[in-house]
Amino acid sequence: MSTLHPRGLASALARILPFDLVGALLSSSVVSAALAVFAAVAIAVITRRAGGIAVAGPRGERVALAGVACTVGVVWLLDVVLRGYVFDMSATVSWWRFAVAPTAAAVGLALLAIAMRTRRPRRSLDAAMAVRRTWTSFGPRRGILSFTILGAVAVALALVFGGMSTAFEPGLAAHVALELPNTDEAPVILPFPGWAYGIPLILSIVALAAALLLALHRNAVRPFPDDVPLDVERTRRASVARDAVILAVGATLIALAGMLRLARSAVTTSLTIMTDSGTGPALSVNLPHADLILVGGIVAPVLEIGGCLLLALLALGGIRVAAAPRRRTVAVRELRS
Repeated sequence: MSTLHPRGLASALARILPFDLVGALLSSSVVSAALAVFAAVAIAVITRRAGGIAVAGPRGERVALAGVACTVGVVWLLDVVLRGYVFDMSATVSWWRFAVAPTAAAVGLALLAIAMRTRRPRRSLDAAMAVRRTWTSFGPRRGILSFTILGAVAVALALVFGGMSTAFEPGLAAHVALELPNTDEAPVILPFPGWAYGIPLILSIVALAAALLLALHRNAVRPFPDDVPLDVERTRRASVARDAVILAVGATLIALAGMLRLARSAVTTSLTIMTDSGTGPALSVNLPHADLILVGGIVAPVLEIGGCLLLALLALGGIRVAAAPRRRTVAVRELRS
């Protein structure tokens, strides 16, 4: 058995370009999640030191949204760890992998919408002052537009990749056949986000959009207690709508990044055929939209970190909101004593 001398190891590490090292690290979803959590903690600390105050909102619902965000992140990361590091699923088509985050977010938002109700006496409104409210009344317009664009891009890519894929085994297509032009060699079959992954992703995006619309609608039309001022009521509705949209955007970013990662793994420009007599010539590989898929693979870690960052910020914000009443209570007791 040959051993690597420390000088040889140092020389090998020195030959690794910084860009290659960063690319290797960012190829892991676990690293992306860790970077996002670190960034979220740093942002929370800087905001607190700068005297930033979170927008006032209903404590229970904002904490619930934070819990949903944390659950989405944990469930998605647990799936990544189990598939990539615990169980050998290299020969298994994990059709659910891109639908995990959107589905978990959809379930959480739907449960939150169902649970929205007013226990205390409701505000009595003058019919002349009543204004018809819809799901867009308090939702952040830019956030809703961002989610719409991301969802449309994810669905469009799922359809395009599905059309490019092929069924290597019985069942839905989960691979792509790379043609070798001007040769008699059989096509090279590689894993690809085909229909086996695209159909669950499309269904999860549709479910997430429906759950978000339901949550925004319930948040807009539900009555508030009669002891809550109107300006505080508007702020609370806006804060819940904002957090719900952020949750949906974060889950969609994670799903979109995962699909782009898998598509990037199938991009190659040349292939060397091994024969009995040794190494054969390098053959060119034909993959449609290879340049665009390569760009998507480069952007994928940024999207994934962004999605995890949004979920982490929601979770930390919920912790801060949950702890704020206890801190205020302690301060009041100290003043009274």
